[in-house]
Amino acid sequence: MTEYAKYPFVRMLIPFALGVWCFVCLPAFRLSPLTTIVIALALFAICLITSFSLKSYRYNWLFGSVMALYLVLTGYALARVHEAEIHKDYYRNFETDASYYVARVYDHPTEREKNIRTVLELEYQFGDNMPSRPVTGKVMAYFPKTDSAFALHYGDLVAISAPIREVTPPLNPGEFDYRAYLGRKGITGQVYLKDNGWIDLQVNNANPLYAFAYRFRDILLTSLQRSGLNDNEFGVAAAILLGYDDNLADEVRKNYVAAGSMHILCVSGMHVGIIYLLASFLLGFLNRKKWQQTLKQVLLLALIWFYALIAGLTPSILRASLMISFVIIGETIRRQGFIINTIAASAFILLCANPYNLFEIGFQLSYAAVVGIVVLHRPLYNCLYFKNKLLDKMWEITVVALAAQAATIPFTLFYFNQFSTYFALSNLLMTPISFVVVISGMILLLVSWIPYINVWVGYLVWGAVYVMNWVVAKIESMPLSIIKGLYINEFEFAMLLAALLLLLMMVAMQKRRLLFPLLSAMLLMMVSTTYRLYHSDQQKGLMVYSLRSHTAVDFVRGGEHLLLADSALMADEGTIDYSLKGAWAQRHLSMHPQTIGFDEDFDNGSLRKKSNLVSFDGKLMALWDDDYRVSDSLSYRLPVDYLLVRGKQKPDVQAVVNGYDAQLLLIDGSVPRYLAEKWLTQAEAVDLPCYDLGNGAFEADLK
Repeated sequence: MTEYAKYPFVRMLIPFALGVWCFVCLPAFRLSPLTTIVIALALFAICLITSFSLKSYRYNWLFGSVMALYLVLTGYALARVHEAEIHKDYYRNFETDASYYVARVYDHPTEREKNIRTVLELEYQFGDNMPSRPVTGKVMAYFPKTDSAFALHYGDLVAISAPIREVTPPLNPGEFDYRAYLGRKGITGQVYLKDNGWIDLQVNNANPLYAFAYRFRDILLTSLQRSGLNDNEFGVAAAILLGYDDNLADEVRKNYVAAGSMHILCVSGMHVGIIYLLASFLLGFLNRKKWQQTLKQVLLLALIWFYALIAGLTPSILRASLMISFVIIGETIRRQGFIINTIAASAFILLCANPYNLFEIGFQLSYAAVVGIVVLHRPLYNCLYFKNKLLDKMWEITVVALAAQAATIPFTLFYFNQFSTYFALSNLLMTPISFVVVISGMILLLVSWIPYINVWVGYLVWGAVYVMNWVVAKIESMPLSIIKGLYINEFEFAMLLAALLLLLMMVAMQKRRLLFPLLSAMLLMMVSTTYRLYHSDQQKGLMVYSLRSHTAVDFVRGGEHLLLADSALMADEGTIDYSLKGAWAQRHLSMHPQTIGFDEDFDNGSLRKKSNLVSFDGKLMALWDDDYRVSDSLSYRLPVDYLLVRGKQKPDVQAVVNGYDAQLLLIDGSVPRYLAEKWLTQAEAVDLPCYDLGNGAFEADLK
């Protein structure tokens, strides 16, 4: 048996995932359904011919190659099937003026700061002059905070009248692509509802299993609160035990991210393993006869998957549940497989169920971490030997953290542009505490209905969670606890992934000849990074960001930049992290730039700001404001390169033309849409070039 023959699901997973990637990431080369079917039939015919006609072993590679192509096409076709827009009843396919929709609450509603958010699955559309028509599609809905909205549950039918809008694409460089994120979940629109924009139809059309799971989870959450958990401790306990993170405070979430311990808040293999051990112990009386053992395995499988359902069916819990299910089935049929093949089998099944799982960050991180631990744990552990059992256990925990971190570095750099410096220390301290939290938490859920006992166990859970929160807060406050701005582009991400894969293969199969391609991939990544760093040192320009409620202008020279922004934005850390820091990371700019307010003057030689005029590298920008209008008594129009209109300024392009000879009028994203439309209409009437930042950021290269 060859080395590869032991891992059939690995050999199936790679081409299948490649087919999914091709469909999603190469839209310009998409095949028509007819072409896909013809190619599939041709490959199937070739498979039959080669399997029956070629008897020589040396031609097996041909059959394997054709099967790999067939799997690529299968992944491609399944990804097409899961695309919402291809369904004939997709709601955007009808050129109608539908005024109303009947929709089903598809997800458990969650309370946010200003509204209640949930996913609606559309079922019918109709209008005043059109009959009802069945439709498909999912939209993200935002309800006002009213008693009727709080009373919504999964499966409730509602009628909505607000127009369904497309999700806005990222408007600034490096900004998180929320539209793509929702699209991969099948959500292709969003709707903002007012008090009179929807009606509860008082009908529930829920899947009974999901409905029961949601109700049962709510009961467990209530029991946690009644046992003495509240505030931050309740939010963390609910996330760890039940995968419910809606009550997790932003500050607590930030601390766990900075400490490199965010994975602890995710329901994963440790939780499933503990449930398996506890349930197996409690069902130990079923070990006497063969039929009892089979019944025990069936009960264990049912319990594990019911817990996965309660925990939200996240990628990490699905992976763990599938893997332990394979272990249980293997015990039942007296078969034992290879762990890497088991991991690949679980990933293959999840991708068959939903190919878009491939692009879920949680899916990628979960599988990368577990593969890293399986492959790298033993070689790293053998590097040091400790006679002392305590030191040996500490080293083992540290090695697990190192292996998981090494395997997930490409993903954290590419998606989050950051690195947690003290991840090893954090995991060394947090792993035993989190184990106590999970064990005591599971016991608490079991005894939550028993008076007094539930309170005492609740005190134990509260204390352990309190210690966890205190530890991550201390680690987050340490110097350089998290390094931000570590940007890598798509090519560098691919090279880093290739190097990681080659490293894992070299360690797992002990093939030293893979060292050369590994070093080659790293070299290509370093060349690309060096090239980008060289160009970032030469960059010079300005960028006006597209922000809904704020104004921000960046003046860039090399790796330094000055940010002209309103005072409200400077205090809004969330908007800066979401909309600006991605662009700064791409350009290797400081994450903490010097800021200039709109009401202050400034002069550092390269940039000068006086009143409403800003001069930078030979370019002049004017800020349109009623307080800084050019006097009508001037005998000339002030020549400026850019004139920026911001806020709720009354549209008056004629006044702009009378005072300024502007090369380009910029309508800031902070200008309300109804006023922006008026500015654009008036500018077009006088042939004044105009750019609306509501369509995206404006960038000028001044090199």
